[in-house]
Amino acid sequence: MCGIVGILSKKGENVAPLIEKMLSCMRNRGPDGVGLATEDEIVYSNTFNKLFFSQTSAFNVLAHSRLAIVGGSCGSQPFLSCDKKLVLEHNGEIYNYRELRKSLETHHEFKTSTDSEVIIHLLEDHYKKTNGHLLEAVKRTVFQLDGIYILAIKEQTTGNIILVRDGIGVRQIYYGEDERFFAFGSEKKSLWKIHLDGKIQRLLPGYALFITQKPAEHTFTTTLHPITVNTNKSIRSKYPVTYKDIDSALNAYNDALIASVEKRVRDFSRIGIVFSGGIDSVIVAFLAKQMVPDVICYTSGIKGSNDITNSIEIAEKLGLKLEINELSQNDVENMIPDIINVIEDDNMGQVEVAIPIYAAVKLAREQGIRVMLTGQGADEIFGGYSWYSKIVKKYGYEKILEYMIKDVQLLYKETLEREDKITMSQSIELREPFLDPNLIDTALRIDPRLNIQNEDADGIDTLGKRVHRRLAVKLGIPREIAYRVKEAAQHGSGIHNLLDSIARKNGFTEKSVKDTYLDKLNKRELLGSSQRYGHLFESEKIWNIEPHIQMYLEKIASNILPAIGK
Repeated sequence: MCGIVGILSKKGENVAPLIEKMLSCMRNRGPDGVGLATEDEIVYSNTFNKLFFSQTSAFNVLAHSRLAIVGGSCGSQPFLSCDKKLVLEHNGEIYNYRELRKSLETHHEFKTSTDSEVIIHLLEDHYKKTNGHLLEAVKRTVFQLDGIYILAIKEQTTGNIILVRDGIGVRQIYYGEDERFFAFGSEKKSLWKIHLDGKIQRLLPGYALFITQKPAEHTFTTTLHPITVNTNKSIRSKYPVTYKDIDSALNAYNDALIASVEKRVRDFSRIGIVFSGGIDSVIVAFLAKQMVPDVICYTSGIKGSNDITNSIEIAEKLGLKLEINELSQNDVENMIPDIINVIEDDNMGQVEVAIPIYAAVKLAREQGIRVMLTGQGADEIFGGYSWYSKIVKKYGYEKILEYMIKDVQLLYKETLEREDKITMSQSIELREPFLDPNLIDTALRIDPRLNIQNEDADGIDTLGKRVHRRLAVKLGIPREIAYRVKEAAQHGSGIHNLLDSIARKNGFTEKSVKDTYLDKLNKRELLGSSQRYGHLFESEKIWNIEPHIQMYLEKIASNILPAIGK
């Protein structure tokens, strides 16, 4: 894991000092070293210091800060290809790097044991095979990668740069430009630091941004290219129903899940779990405990909240180590500005979910955890949201797959970017077993009738995720745990109601909300399927954004975030 930034001058000015500003504001993403690639050289430093940056002069700079997970302390980036034609920066994890390395070692010199170095040598091979066609070489390279990634690749002879994001979008990269320069970074704040306020875009999952340069003129053009996904395929042709009976579904899911968890915990002796007591985090913790000597679950919430109570009970039954960060109202109120700064957003739905996750991760960091697993993604691929059943009742089973796939496709901006920023703010790498491409492909080929069974008196399945739960029982998790109804994080942790109390304490009530603000609120982007459409199928008001709470959060954000680019 790491932080990536880059800046290209449009006026031929030295932009190296700006790189220091961009990296230093997200230093926790890479506390173990920093590297720079300019037009003429690649230089490294073990520490952040202004002198290192001030000694460099360039109008085109890529920089990288590293959190050492795979490969130990040796593995600073950027990497240079053996023929010195390509430079690479990588943020993410490549799980099949050992297999790829075996075939590459015969004709490449490896200088580190990292997963990232495999990419530069693989890319170099494809670059040669395609006669220097960089975009085609990138497409062939990512086709062979099993993992998650943001790649920044520079062609030394032309100065051309390609940014690449994996098809799920587990990690992120943002970019923007003004009259002086074009720049990109792992977090928006790296661009805000150089005053690119309100001009920032994210690279979409499965796409490459090709930056074509004319170095002598300090001009360039940018073009987007789909690189890992075929967006023209229909949902049914892309995910045909393959597993139509429970036994075949369970067998396929079992194999895909175990393989996914194994590749994410391989070689670790200690690992943390973002734990809420719901079946998703329970099954991840249960499997990890069989593969890793020391597994510690971390949960957070208000004293007496359901998440804490249930987590304690479940951990005792399953023999799991559990650590709890119990929060008071003052704790949460004091935490809100930090949360908004970390996730770079003031959306109520994002903030209230972020608080218990941030608190759990912060405790993990204090106890020396470097890598954590999460149960994120299971609801989307197994039909776990309560409104999914109501969609089936209204539209039928053919329609539900469209909703599920759309929710998976939007996870990048509704969940994944938020949680990457939370964990990286604590220098912790987060891994997502349920978002393994093979596991997603397997789950979405299961007949949705096996997961959502509208058979009660009202024709509604209040549980969902039936295959997921059946496998949990088959693996040895007690049925009462596997089939327990889990509240959403913001409700189970007690944060949703507490935010209301905090807003009111600070003078924000329903009377504070004017019609003009409601008009403004209606224009905000809705994030998360509960906000986007879930509330339309639910009778509860709990999924709606409360205007007075949103006003309170925006007031705090006005002193933290520049424009937010809304």
